[in-house]
Parts: sequence; structure tokens; C-alpha cells
Amino acid sequence: MRAKPAISAHRRDEAGLAGLRDAVDSGAEYVEIDVRRTGDGRLVVHHDREIGGLPLARLSYRRAKELSPRPLPLVDEAMDVIASRAQGHLDLKERGCEHETVALAMEAFGPGRFVVTTREVSSLVQIKKRFPQARTALSVGRNLWEPGVARDFMPLRLIRRAGADMVALNHRLARVGVLRQCGRAGIPAMIWTVNAQPLMRRFLGDPRVAVLVTDHPGTALSMRDAH
Repeated sequence: MRAKPAISAHRRDEAGLAGLRDAVDSGAEYVEIDVRRTGDGRLVVHHDREIGGLPLARLSYRRAKELSPRPLPLVDEAMDVIASRAQGHLDLKERGCEHETVALAMEAFGPGRFVVTTREVSSLVQIKKRFPQARTALSVGRNLWEPGVARDFMPLRLIRRAGADMVALNHRLARVGVLRQCGRAGIPAMIWTVNAQPLMRRFLGDPRVAVLVTDHPGTALSMRDAH
């Protein structure tokens, strides 16, 4: 019997550490956090480049917390919450966070208990060079107006150049043949971000899918475990 896809709880960090605790309580195998760095060097859990209309990279952590309309956890605090009962899904949103993030993850989770995702090939190359045992996935799925979007439809060369263990595919790309390409190459896929139940059902039944990333982990777990 094939292994069922794991579930990654997505964007629960918007509610701070309480949201991450809820994600852990959902029973999801992974909990995702977005990683960025403040102007004074702190690694924080935050999706966007800006807070309060100002670049996060130019703000101190203290000032960023004052401007943020939502909690702004430190990455090590978030990892401690997740590592109690789940694995880490660490999405690097910018370069320059690689080594410190993975070193913290090795301490919090241990080898084999987390995966690092990013769209930056160079970041994954750095990680694999310094932490060859770390699991990584190249994120594929730019917006149509972004440079390099055409390469997303044929990503195998970039995945291999990055030395990635998996590919993290936008669900739209997965449905137009990119998942088929990766499956034929033997590359396991993480599919993001899947919230509609018909799509959940489709990907949960696909043997090429290793991880389903969703804002609704409870629903996905119920659907997966019902079969």
C-alpha cells in the first residue's frame, strides 16, 4: 500500500504562536512558516517584504513589531512550538537566511524532521553544500507577470541544479503537465496551496504527491484518512 500524502498547514503563522499551536493541534504532519530577516538581523516569521508600508529589511525587530497589525514571532520561537508534535516546513522568502535557518532547524527538529522550500536555486545549493542531510524542495510557480515564469513549465533542469530532494509545485502548474514531468523523473512533489475540496481529493489520491499544502489542514486530514 502506498503512503498517503502528508499534510502541511499553511499560513497559520498569521495568528502568531497561537496560530501555530492550532496548526500543530490539527494533526498535520508539517506546519509551514515563512522566513525573513529584519534590518537588525533577526529571523522572523513573516510573508511579505513590507510591514506598515516599509521594507522589513530596513526595520529593527522592535519597530517591525510596533508596525505589524499581526503578531511577528521569531523563527526560533516558532520552531519550538512546531517541533513539539509536527515537522517543519520552512519557506525562505529571501536570500541570506539559509544557513541560520537550517542550523536552527537542525537543533529544533533534527535531521529528517523538516523541509526547506524556496524559489531560489542558489539558496538550495548553499544549503546542500553545508547541510547535505537537510531535505529541500524548489518552489515552482511564479505569477504570470514575473520574470522567468516560462521556465516554470519545464523545471527539471533547475530542480537538478539546485540538488533539491523534492519540488514544491503550485497546484495550477501541477494540473497542466508539470506534475507529470516531475513524476516521470522520480521527483516527489509538494503541491501548494490547495483549498478547494475537489482539488484536495484529486491530489490526495495521486501517488506522485508527497505533501499537500493547505490552509485547511483539518479538512484535508479528514478527507485523506476517510479512505
